[in-house]
Amino acid sequence: MKKQVIKFLKIFFGLFLFMTGMISGLFWFYSRQLPPISEVQSYQVNSGTEVYDSKGNLIHIFAVENRKLTQYNDLPPHLINAVLVVEDENFYNHWGIDIIGLMRAIIVDIIKMDFSQGGSTISQQLARNMFLNMDKKIPRKIKEAMLAVLIERNFTKAEILEIYFNKIYFGGGIYGIETASYRYFGKATKDLTISEACLLVGMIQRPNYYSPLKNPDKSIQRRNFVLKKMFDKGYISANQYEEALSEELKLDVHRFVSSTNSNYFLDYLRIRLERKFGTERVFNGGLKVYTTLDNALQVYADSIMNDYLKTLEIQRGFPVKYTDFSPTISNIKTDYIQGGVFAIDPTTGYVQVMIGGRNFQHSKFNRMTQAKRQPGSAFKPLVYTAALEKGYTLSTMLNDSPVTFYKEGKVYWEPKNYDLSYYNIVSLRNSIKKSMNVCVGKMIYDIGPQNVVSLAKNFGLTTTIPPYISLAVGSCEVYPYELINAFSIFANNGQKVKAIFYTKVTDHQGRVLEEVKPEPIKVIDEKIAWLMTSLLKGVVDHGTAYPIRSWGFLNPCGGKTGTTDDYRDAWFIGYTPKLVLGVWTGFDNNTSLGSGMTGSYATLPIWIPIMKKAVDMQMRAGEDVNVDFPQPDGIVEVNISKQRGFLPKYMNETVIKEYFIDGTQPTVQSDSLKYNFYPSRLRPGRDRKLIVQEIHPEKE
Repeated sequence: MKKQVIKFLKIFFGLFLFMTGMISGLFWFYSRQLPPISEVQSYQVNSGTEVYDSKGNLIHIFAVENRKLTQYNDLPPHLINAVLVVEDENFYNHWGIDIIGLMRAIIVDIIKMDFSQGGSTISQQLARNMFLNMDKKIPRKIKEAMLAVLIERNFTKAEILEIYFNKIYFGGGIYGIETASYRYFGKATKDLTISEACLLVGMIQRPNYYSPLKNPDKSIQRRNFVLKKMFDKGYISANQYEEALSEELKLDVHRFVSSTNSNYFLDYLRIRLERKFGTERVFNGGLKVYTTLDNALQVYADSIMNDYLKTLEIQRGFPVKYTDFSPTISNIKTDYIQGGVFAIDPTTGYVQVMIGGRNFQHSKFNRMTQAKRQPGSAFKPLVYTAALEKGYTLSTMLNDSPVTFYKEGKVYWEPKNYDLSYYNIVSLRNSIKKSMNVCVGKMIYDIGPQNVVSLAKNFGLTTTIPPYISLAVGSCEVYPYELINAFSIFANNGQKVKAIFYTKVTDHQGRVLEEVKPEPIKVIDEKIAWLMTSLLKGVVDHGTAYPIRSWGFLNPCGGKTGTTDDYRDAWFIGYTPKLVLGVWTGFDNNTSLGSGMTGSYATLPIWIPIMKKAVDMQMRAGEDVNVDFPQPDGIVEVNISKQRGFLPKYMNETVIKEYFIDGTQPTVQSDSLKYNFYPSRLRPGRDRKLIVQEIHPEKE
């Protein structure tokens, strides 16, 4: 008997040692496949770059995994309780593995031979999501359990829950509870109701199947299941249970997810951020970017532009229309009429609106920042500015009579006014009101096109602009956003500000990595800037942009229309003291928009409602929207003869008030020329034939 007992004990201990060795060997084998303990201890949930608009609203996340992080203290108790009753009831009592639950799952797996049972604790689920894959084989289960123990040893229960809620997948490319909360309910996690929290927790098991967007009925059934368990475990009262059951499913799926309205701005921003911080950090580094974008105005501007261009397509009978294509089709040849909008604060350079086309999905080409387009008459304010710097005044008289420019004995250029009419003797002010090509052509001939090119460069235009006489009517090419920003100089007392797209970038801990502040640079005298604004106000009040007034926009405003040859491009750039807004329309292939498609016709119906909206938003924010452009010191007002530009001489002369830089106002009633011509060599009889001597060879 004694021998049998000894034999039994030997066999028992042999088997025990064998099993212990085998288990130890398995653990040793799989431990070599686990991440080092240092990696577990330093683990952080990757999150992308959060992008905020100028009002502090989260509008986008640049991320491989669409995730916005939250903190444990922002997790409402009913959300935590909902997860525990469904996923891990013994969470606070186990050390990473729930032995009873695990054994139960193993027995069922062996019986069914499909290893489909869960039994995983929250720590095990976290281990799987942090370092492992999603297969259901035994080796992964072993590694999962081992990692769960390591996680429990290196993190507190609160830290585990925080990482878990930030890591969990909610379907549709949504990661983390905060992202899901914004995605489905348009609110932060801390503001979730009991019903909403239970719905999101219910999605964890099968996120796509229980999605409230794809299967709302299944989603509600799952929510009710979670609510019942919450009630049964005493986490919510009977009244809370009944109230949550009866709560309607109210989704707000638009507030967080950025729409295509802002994609041109966001894409431009992404490129700049990647150049500055690198792609890896932008998509996984948890940055926060505070932009200058007024997202509400951007969305409104996009709808206005598209609605009007759709109307034009029908009215003009364009063969290819935007509606011919699905709005979700990608990267197509956009042969329909295109448009762009750019708005910037002239005092700070903060870009509030940037729309580079009608549909980012159709074409990612940004027509505000990447396209080179001819500005037509929208370029003329730069010519007039150069003329004022060279001694012209607003009362200088110009001879609007036919002129031919010759070069090397051949006709070089014969400018014509838009309506093919000539207006004889006109003041500089009236010449820009009606956008007279002949007058500005003679003017650039006098001051020299090279001076205009130099001024354009100082104004921030970076394209190559040849110093040709035809530059007077905008024959060059410009990047639209640069020309629009150039008008900021008139509104900002002669100071140029660079376009600013974001004001601050911080890391995930709130430390400032970059801060961008306005850096105004004086490029022209403030008095000349104010006189140019006075001229451009005349364009709006009585000139080619008069529809602005007739359609009810009465705030102080200046601007200039632009139309290129054969109606290929249509422009309007207008500004108030607080906002410069430019609109462009045209075809990508540079074909004609059709007869009569002027800047006034093709762009003002877009510009007016957008600017009205902007002013209304400023007014609601408590700003004084009726304030005029401040008149600087050194400007004097003089009564002059409307017909001659000098001081009035005759009793029956029509007298008007005009502004001058002190010292440039007329001091005589007349001279031998009778009119206030400047320079005198361009008076009638001397400017019919003019010889052109270009600095560079002609390449037009």
